[in-house]
Amino acid sequence: MVDSCGWIAVVDAEINIDLSLLEIIGKYEFIVIDSVWGELERFQETSSKSILLELLRNKSKPLESDFVKKIHTDDNLFYLSKEFGWPVLTVDKKLKKRLFDSNCKVIQVVGGKKIELVS
Repeated sequence: MVDSCGWIAVVDAEINIDLSLLEIIGKYEFIVIDSVWGELERFQETSSKSILLELLRNKSKPLESDFVKKIHTDDNLFYLSKEFGWPVLTVDKKLKKRLFDSNCKVIQVVGGKKIELVS
């Protein structure tokens, strides 16, 4: 799953997300919940640089709304990660701590140059 700050960090670091994810987890699909799309779209509207939303859309799998609750974005990402075992791409320190404390997997940008899977 993709958190907005995680995606922006990947774009800022100019990481080839396809190659990097294939190396660390193998075959993958991005899952982006509606509230993250909203955050990314708002960011793109106010930013002069591209955050490659079209690329993310083309690589994303829709998630049925039955799984997503009407709660804060981070709470949804946490719930879905815990429920389905999906790793979360994020650099948000509070969200990462919650995920780590519950033995959920995190994909994070390291040193502004690469990503790593932490479980």
